[in-house]
Amino acid sequence: MHRAKLDVAFVVDTTGSMKDDIRAVKDSLFEIVDKITSRTKSLSIRFAIVSYRDHPPQDHSYVTRIFDFSDRIKNVHREISNLNPSQGGDTPEAVADGLYDARTKLSWDEHAYKALLLVGDAPPHGRTYNTLGDDYFPDGCPKGHDPRREVQSLKSRYGETVFIFVCGCNPLVQESFKGIADSVQGGRYYSLQEAHELPEAILQILEGVSDLIESDRRVLAYYEANDGTFDIGEAAVELELKIRDVKTSLSRLLELSKIARWPKGRPLAASKMGMTVDLGEVPDALIAGRPFIYDLRVKNPSRAVIGIRLIVTLITPEGVSEVTNEKHEIGPNSERHIESQLTPMSDEKGKASVRVEVMYGSKSLATRIYTTRLY
Repeated sequence: MHRAKLDVAFVVDTTGSMKDDIRAVKDSLFEIVDKITSRTKSLSIRFAIVSYRDHPPQDHSYVTRIFDFSDRIKNVHREISNLNPSQGGDTPEAVADGLYDARTKLSWDEHAYKALLLVGDAPPHGRTYNTLGDDYFPDGCPKGHDPRREVQSLKSRYGETVFIFVCGCNPLVQESFKGIADSVQGGRYYSLQEAHELPEAILQILEGVSDLIESDRRVLAYYEANDGTFDIGEAAVELELKIRDVKTSLSRLLELSKIARWPKGRPLAASKMGMTVDLGEVPDALIAGRPFIYDLRVKNPSRAVIGIRLIVTLITPEGVSEVTNEKHEIGPNSERHIESQLTPMSDEKGKASVRVEVMYGSKSLATRIYTTRLY
């Protein structure tokens, strides 16, 4: 099996107030990389860095600076070591430009998992993101970029394969940075009060992505072992995952071109599900054309939603006629009482039989033939 790929992009504020946080990243990069790679041996990681400051006249050094993805960790470490915070001007910074360049100018691998980590201690420009009195660009980024729109576009482009994490390094940015994270499905915001918390937060983020990639590897192995034909509920039970997580994993594997199609379903093995069926009773006498209630109970102790079919036929000397053929769903970890209204139709009176069968896929869970009389 080919090694899974992970692209990690740091979008980092390099203005003067971030000097302690940048030092924390510098001091911990090797530890972060070593730990994350040791957790998943089959993982190939590339790192990129987009540092941002501010627009002139607030900062004349640069607005953004880009170090594209590289798997040469020494080069990555050297690039981070060269990050030297400037003094800056007003409080808000060019957050939008950093995210825009990360989205449009980095060489994201189509077939890699992708993690973007925004780290900063000042809000973006614009009244949408701050109420500060010293915002030189109160109408927002002078280039027209918007932080939320940038992460939404990145998520829209790469779907479930991209993960957005935002680290706010002081309470000043909590509202604006949390809003950026919350603007995309699965976005996560981390509130950090001290610089020394940043390395551990980054490590936890990357280890979380690593765990997710490992789950995808297990789902892929299950997919290949079953030739892409299996019930998702059964897969969830066997892999000890939630059904939602298996579906999300399959979506990622499709987006990464690891699998060619969504799995073809097949019924779960009833013996594995532990399902039980208690059939009801049929009256000793039936009147043609008059309905009666037939009840049964189905117990589903599994974690999957189970679909069953109730088939009832009337057997008389003149032949066999279907009374009902209906589907029912049984929720996970539940017992359901089903009351079915049955109407026998026949012109022939006298002795008759009613055959009741409960099917799960092509498997019969319970069958019973009742002797009755038709009037």
